[in-house]
Amino acid sequence: MKPFPVTAAMFLLLGGLFGLSMGGWLFLAGVLTSLPHLSLILLAYGGCFLAFQGAIHWGLTAENPDIIPPQGMGPIERKRILLGSIFFLWGWVSLCVGLLYTPQSGYCMEIVGFVGGYALERVAARRGQLLSQGLLLIKAVFSFLMVLGLIFALISPQGRF
Repeated sequence: MKPFPVTAAMFLLLGGLFGLSMGGWLFLAGVLTSLPHLSLILLAYGGCFLAFQGAIHWGLTAENPDIIPPQGMGPIERKRILLGSIFFLWGWVSLCVGLLYTPQSGYCMEIVGFVGGYALERVAARRGQLLSQGLLLIKAVFSFLMVLGLIFALISPQGRF
């Protein structure tokens, strides 16, 4: 049995707390003043962390001594590469949409990315044990905190940025 990735788990939890605090600050301080820079920072942070969620799967694939074994990749490695690509692409597309259209549209796409990505990971974990149950729990807490922060930023009373 592989050891639990404590460092990665702490990084994820701290990342979720940071996103929650930025969203909360946008919501609370938005009553008094507009915070356009912080809203774009949160948008970029969410997009980067969605891409990082995919990088976790790529890292688990690369952890294997033979990244591409002679008999080819197995089904678990294919699923990990696919999940990693979905997170990566969704994160960057949501960031681009948020920058080119409105930050609120990017927030909505990132919320869908975190919730949908976690749902995909949960289904994949039940079918092929892609993630340990401990790491899946940590990612659930992280996704919840990030989504909560994005919702706070989305409903911030500062209106259009």
